Amino acid sequence: MGSLDRTSQNADSFGGSLQAVEKAKLFDHNNQFLIGGSIDHGHVAYGARSSLGAFGPDFTISPLGIDLTGPDDISPRSLTTTNDYYGVYFTDTFDVTDRLSLTVGGRYNFARVTLEDKTGDDPFLNGSHTYQRFNPMGGLTYQLSKGLTFYTSYAEANRAPTPAELACADPDNPCLIESFLTGDPPLKQVVSRTGEVGFRGETSNALRTDKIDWSFGLFRTLNQDDIISVASPTSGRGFFQNAGDTLRQGIEASISYQTQRLFLYANYAFIDPTFQSSLELASPNNPSPDVVPCSGDATENCINVRPGDRLPGVPRHRFKAGFDYWLTPKWKFGSDLVAASDQVFFGDESNLNKPLAGYAQVNLHTSYDITNHIQIYGLINNLFDHHYGTFGNYFDTEEGSEASLGTIDFTDARTIVPAMPFAAYGGMKLKF
Repeated sequence: MGSLDRTSQNADSFGGSLQAVEKAKLFDHNNQFLIGGSIDHGHVAYGARSSLGAFGPDFTISPLGIDLTGPDDISPRSLTTTNDYYGVYFTDTFDVTDRLSLTVGGRYNFARVTLEDKTGDDPFLNGSHTYQRFNPMGGLTYQLSKGLTFYTSYAEANRAPTPAELACADPDNPCLIESFLTGDPPLKQVVSRTGEVGFRGETSNALRTDKIDWSFGLFRTLNQDDIISVASPTSGRGFFQNAGDTLRQGIEASISYQTQRLFLYANYAFIDPTFQSSLELASPNNPSPDVVPCSGDATENCINVRPGDRLPGVPRHRFKAGFDYWLTPKWKFGSDLVAASDQVFFGDESNLNKPLAGYAQVNLHTSYDITNHIQIYGLINNLFDHHYGTFGNYFDTEEGSEASLGTIDFTDARTIVPAMPFAAYGGMKLKF
């Protein structure tokens, strides 16, 4: 036997922002002061239910028309969330000299997330959460020479937990991640602190018909109380939790060359994403022999995450390069190469197993402007039909074998989401 899990969502949102700019000189120096505010409101109605079904040998489920009404973690759910976000911000850029500019600023954020059970049977879903913080920022740019600029900056930001995270944060009541409708314990907001330093420049001929732009920078972002998803021993369910500090640091480099008919570019990024806190995380389906019994329940499998372990789902290396060539003033043809290195499987936050392999993909595109308002285009994605995975986690091989009614003996716990195969598209764009 199996179950069919159905979810629904109906969302509406609106918002607005207002800002003003003053460019009057300050102490006889160029200065730009900006102040503004924003309001965003959202309302979402969620629903989720599970029904009993017959599990076939081809892993399809035939519904039996029987709704599951318990235990609580699989009861039907009906929930509305109301999200209100307010922000007030300012920045001021002061030209100390013709070459040196200083920028300071900040933003105050206030968020209120309210969840309300509409069935009347699940009061533990009800909750109202507020988050607020002032985030400062500052930086400078210095023109070392014509076409060469040095920059550095520091900024802080905060992110309130989403309704999905708040409504699925109880490890004792894990939920279908797609529905997140089981409990409403509080989560801390995520606070990030980012520092950047680097250079950027440009060169061109006298007529500026040939131009080269480039940049090279270092970055470091420390997230405090980062939020991650954790698998539950209950198959197909999980929950969100704060995971201490995480660090993302690395380099970014880019270069582009443009003429009247040709545009070339290349971008490279190296990122080292790591946990910075020690954690014990449930990992019920991790195939490594080095998993350990959970401290709260010795019958379940856990992994011990140490500072320096890689975050899952983030390749360390990313590269993208391509070109556009104008065959005529109206007809353009181009290609892109996208590549990424391996990434850690979700559920393997302690890095015990072999990671998901990297990939490279080539895409083509072309367009023709029939008029200034009508364009036809064509796209080819994954030109060489390269097969690779974009996401990986683990499943219970014993349950999978049982579900197959003995026709398949699963021995590999990896679940890999395949990338889109070769695909070709064509269409028309209308511009008004």
